[in-house]
Formats: sequence, structure tokens, C-alpha cells
Amino acid sequence: MEHFIPFMLIGAVITVGVLVVISWLRKHNIKASWYEWLIGILGLGLLLLAVQHLLGAMSELFFYAAWMGFAIIGIPALILLVVAWQLVARRVKQS
Repeated sequence: MEHFIPFMLIGAVITVGVLVVISWLRKHNIKASWYEWLIGILGLGLLLLAVQHLLGAMSELFFYAAWMGFAIIGIPALILLVVAWQLVARRVKQS
């Protein structure tokens, strides 16, 4: 229960961020393929999992495990997000 407010704030920030990204894509007439959305959603989900692991392990006073888990889960999440971004950017650059 102690992490309810941070996770609620994270959810609100992610919701606003997704709405901003979608409106920016529509404004610039950029279409994202289904697999680009899938890769981005998987990256975002992994990033949320990494943050949850970090906060949960920190609250249990497992600091080393918290940071190692955050790195092990968070780095692939960032890689997936960068891949999704680059797929869209390079396809838009081609056209």
C-alpha cells in the first residue's frame, strides 16, 4: 500500500505521455506499424516491471538485488524502446 501513490503517478504520467505521442504522430501524419507498437508496448511494460522490482526490493532492504534487477530488466526495456523509435524514424526518413 505504501507504493500506491507513486504507481498512480507513474500511471498518470504514462497515460499523458502515450496521448502526447499519439497526437504528435497524428499531427505529423506518421503511421506506425503494428509490430512497432508491439515492440514499444513490450519495452514500456518491461520498464514498468523494472521500476516495480526496484521499488519492491528497496522496500525489502535488498539494495544490491534491487539495482541488479533494475539493470537486468531495464536495459532490455530501453533497447526495445530505442528499436521501436528507430524503426519509425527510419521508415519516415525513407519516404
